[in-house]
Amino acid sequence: MRDDEVERLLTQANVERVKGNLSDAKRLIEQALQKAPNRADIHELLGDVYKAIGDLPSAFKCYKKAKDLDPSRRSAEEKFAATLLELNQPSLADEVPFLPKNPNYAVLFSAFLPGAGQIYNEQWLKGIAMLVVALFSLGYFLQFYQQMRTKTLPSLWQVQQQLEQASVGEILLLLFSGLMAFCVWTWSILDAYKTAKKFQQIQQKQQSQANKGLKEGGKGE
Repeated sequence: MRDDEVERLLTQANVERVKGNLSDAKRLIEQALQKAPNRADIHELLGDVYKAIGDLPSAFKCYKKAKDLDPSRRSAEEKFAATLLELNQPSLADEVPFLPKNPNYAVLFSAFLPGAGQIYNEQWLKGIAMLVVALFSLGYFLQFYQQMRTKTLPSLWQVQQQLEQASVGEILLLLFSGLMAFCVWTWSILDAYKTAKKFQQIQQKQQSQANKGLKEGGKGE
């Protein structure tokens, strides 16, 4: 009867979880744990609910408990490792620069020079890396293309002859370098806009919270 009650609670918890009622699902899972505290699958399920809520430390503890109870439970081990990485990864809010960022400026800078938008967003290493990769790829592409050109504008026949003289590896490398430059440049533009937009939203939220705190402090006085 005890196992039947536990399964009933877990079934109800999964139903509430699918509906989006995470608090009810959490309550039902906790009731099931009281009846079967040594079941690794229940601890793992509770960790899933905590993670959906956004409580990573509690989810981490649940996954660790599930892993300790059943070391062969691979899903719990994988979730434990993934949650550990998320906990150790710095949040975007910790990286927000002091000065506000305009997404439109970030796009313009990256459109003019790959990585410049990231540097504007004060993501120095990312910006420099994008700049080096894009310019190196573009430089190789232009250098190779220049070698294939004659002093005058080549005819279609001359271009065909030059392509035939080049090896397959050289042609593939030419195409790869051109594609790499294009992809990194495009990524730089999109990433610069997306990051600046996130920074802007976080800064606005922080400013709103600060203003709210000042108002509440004024009322308290």
